[in-house]
Amino acid sequence: MKLNRFVVMAAIALLAVGAMSAIATPSFAQGPTPPAQTDVSGAPDNGIQNPSYTGSVTVDQAATAGMSEADEAAALQGKATLSAANAEAAALAANPGATVVKTELDNENGALVYSVELSSGADVKVDAGNGAILFTDSGADNEG
Repeated sequence: MKLNRFVVMAAIALLAVGAMSAIATPSFAQGPTPPAQTDVSGAPDNGIQNPSYTGSVTVDQAATAGMSEADEAAALQGKATLSAANAEAAALAANPGATVVKTELDNENGALVYSVELSSGADVKVDAGNGAILFTDSGADNEG
């Protein structure tokens, strides 16, 4: 029963964040949003995005190749239609009880996302165009 209530509250919070971003930003066509995914596999990081996901804002990876993370974030800021604060609100709504440790705008294999690191150890990928949670890495990699 509590899980169902949590799911309903999380869905309402995400809808509210989406509505706020739609009001505060120019309208644009959005395709279907893929469901959020959580990585609990403990697989090693080999540089390949697994699982893959598609965001609503695409980035030409060649345009930011070789840039530092700070320079890349500055170059990509104009493409984001969602603010970092709205991305943090979406991540927190999906992870109650956590607090934000760090938020960065990133190019994740051609998708523009906010990476929101939480006090729980989770790293939440939030679509920088529509606020959808694209992926959550639980932080439980079981590295040995």
